[in-house]
Parts: sequence; C-alpha cells; structure tokens
Amino acid sequence: MRILHFEYSEFFRRIVHDMSTRLGFDYIGTSSGEDLFKIMAKNEIDVILSGMELNDMSAEMLIANLKSSKFSDIPIVILTSTEVADIHKRLKGLEFNDFLTKESLTIERLKKCVLRFQKND
Repeated sequence: MRILHFEYSEFFRRIVHDMSTRLGFDYIGTSSGEDLFKIMAKNEIDVILSGMELNDMSAEMLIANLKSSKFSDIPIVILTSTEVADIHKRLKGLEFNDFLTKESLTIERLKKCVLRFQKND
C-alpha cells in the first residue's frame, strides 16, 4: 500500500510516516497541493490522507480538485483535530471515504482504515 499524506504540520507528517512505515506501507508526505498532483502523476497511490488545514489549499479545494481529476478513484481519508459534526458540516456535499481524528490516531486505527482500501488483485 502506498499512502500519500497531505499535511501542513511537519510534526504530524513525521508521526504518520513512522506509523505507516512500521506497518510496512510506502509513505510519501507533502505540504504542497502543487506537489501533491506532481507526486500522483509519478506514483501509483492507494490512499490519500489529508488534513483539514493545509498550506496552499483547503481540504475542500483538495477534495474538489481530486474528484474532478483523473485521480478521482483514489480513496481520501481526512485526518483532523476538528469535531466530527464540524467535519461533516464543513465538507457537506464533498465525497471523501473516511476520517480519523488526530487525537485518537493509533497505529492499529491507521492500519484498519488504510487496509479497507487495499485492492485485491
């Protein structure tokens, strides 16, 4: 599984990187929306993890751009410290596959979430 993690916080990218690599997943992290699309053009990505607050675009803009691109079939998981009700209100009408709160993120929760999207070739 190859994870692309879009997150402004270097600290949190490091946490998710460490969890992902311990689980045996390939991890690519970025804080730039421009880099995100360049990375996807060069790599097969199985799942995108995205924060709500980003450096150069909002989560809403990211989801809209992804869903209207050739990458629309890649599952999107939101990683946030925002309350669940706020996530659904803020992202209403946008298609994402799941969310995890940063406060409750554990290696087991990450594994369970990511493996849901594993392709059985």
